[in-house]
Amino acid sequence: MKRPALYVSIAFCILLFAGTAGAVSPVETAHFRVVANGQGLKAQDLKDVGDSVEGIYKEVSEAVGTGYTSSGKIEIRVYVTPENGRALRTAASASTIFLTLGRIDEGVLKHEITHILISKPLSTAPRWFHEGVAMYVENGDMKKVYHKALPDFTDFSFTRLGAKFGAGKTEQSSYLYAWAIVSYVMDTYGKDKLKDIYKQSGSFSDKFTKTFGVDLKTLEKKSGEIFAAYK
Repeated sequence: MKRPALYVSIAFCILLFAGTAGAVSPVETAHFRVVANGQGLKAQDLKDVGDSVEGIYKEVSEAVGTGYTSSGKIEIRVYVTPENGRALRTAASASTIFLTLGRIDEGVLKHEITHILISKPLSTAPRWFHEGVAMYVENGDMKKVYHKALPDFTDFSFTRLGAKFGAGKTEQSSYLYAWAIVSYVMDTYGKDKLKDIYKQSGSFSDKFTKTFGVDLKTLEKKSGEIFAAYK
């Protein structure tokens, strides 16, 4: 082997060893596996993230009445700079959270952990319910914190509400309608009942009625009254 090629090989091995030696091992907590993505992260950074998120997990699991029911642990991938331009995002179906060190928004994290916890036990629930519950856990009862008029929703139905999600200009309002409906249900029929929905059988509509004692058709008829409460 020529010397230049030998030097290149040696340099490559040194860099490879240094990169491996400098890698931070994942940190595991009761419910999370925290993984470093990128240079500059320390083991203590991962531990701090794990401890913080565990506290938020506890609040969310108590609020929604269920914990993480899938096998393994929820994975948290920690970045030094926002991944894909976003400081925090999740892949609920993959039970993975992507977050940026030092930029943990507790409210948004509550929202995203809610999606992860209820995605499996309420896999047949429509998106409006998932988002409504997540908004409720993130922000609390809508009537206490939102003091604006909601946009008009002519001929409301849950099918039409579902169609608004992912529909560009109307998507933002869809979260508000879902939050208003869920807030009304929790306030009127009891937020403590949410934990019972996971025990029910049948379609989501059946589970909802058995849990809260009101059917979705009745809520559709009350939608005008519910939305009118926001002015």
